[in-house]
Amino acid sequence: MSRKQFVGYLVAATFVATPALAQTGAAPAGNPPAGAAATATPASNVSTADFVKQAANSNMFEIQSSELALDKTQDSRVRDFAQRMVQDHTQAGDKMKAAAQGQAIPTSLDQEHAQMLQQLQQASGNDFNRSYVQMQFDGHQKAVALFDGYAQSGDNPQLKQFAQQTVPTLREHLQMITRIRSEVIGAGRTAQAEPGRTAQQTDQQFMTQEQPGVWRASKLKGMNVYNANNEKIGDINEVLIDREGKVEGVVIGVGGFLGMGERDVAVPFNALQWSMSDSDDRARTNRTGAAGDTTASTAQTRSAGSNDQNRTAPDHAILANATKDQLKNAPEFRYSNSR
Repeated sequence: MSRKQFVGYLVAATFVATPALAQTGAAPAGNPPAGAAATATPASNVSTADFVKQAANSNMFEIQSSELALDKTQDSRVRDFAQRMVQDHTQAGDKMKAAAQGQAIPTSLDQEHAQMLQQLQQASGNDFNRSYVQMQFDGHQKAVALFDGYAQSGDNPQLKQFAQQTVPTLREHLQMITRIRSEVIGAGRTAQAEPGRTAQQTDQQFMTQEQPGVWRASKLKGMNVYNANNEKIGDINEVLIDREGKVEGVVIGVGGFLGMGERDVAVPFNALQWSMSDSDDRARTNRTGAAGDTTASTAQTRSAGSNDQNRTAPDHAILANATKDQLKNAPEFRYSNSR
């Protein structure tokens, strides 16, 4: 089986799934308030009631602020993002209502979000663009932590599943607004373009540490793929990205023995679910090993005491409602001959 050199490393979590909610925080353009990240309830300790409250307020704010952006700005980058937010969060509101049955869902903005919306209503031109973009950037950073935390430790099964399905799109939104922020606010401009910038300001164009929710593509290559019945059905051979860094799909190696006779099948990235936990991998390995499947990798047989939330990549992927036989009979993916 021919393979090309691995496409590249993911620089941000840019995954497409179900529409997401974004918890936002007010901040003047280019100058987020000190300690802003600490204003949200710690993701690992958030209760179901707090999760619903924060997520609902976020959803309403996303729709209202983005509708305002469509009325007030002519910047195509901001308009495209705002349109995406209105579309995603309108759909997400319905999904959350279905998942949050029996929970009290706010129907109007809390004081914090109402003040943020008022700030946007009073702004215009570039001031509006910078304020809107900064609010979205701060809010999506909080949202990734909020939803990821509840997806791991939430106690309501329906809302926990909703959070798990939502996290990938939150990460995609975060990458989108991060790129827009660097262009609109100028966080990525170089010292040559602005000779008066300090060394600290210039360093903003560099990344010095992995941020929460950012995965290494090298960690995804070779990762085991299971179906909903905990049966191993293949492993990831490649991650396919476009020129803007958006993940388009993954190539899954199916069948074969020790790499011989294996065939490639490609699926859209949003067809996969991602598990950060290996708590059931040992049992899964025991069940599938008897059927002749390759045993789980070392990464999937970590000690039970490992901290799932500290990982910088998922433990394994899940392609639900699929069997190995179905993948074996699926159309084979072939690489282009061009370089």
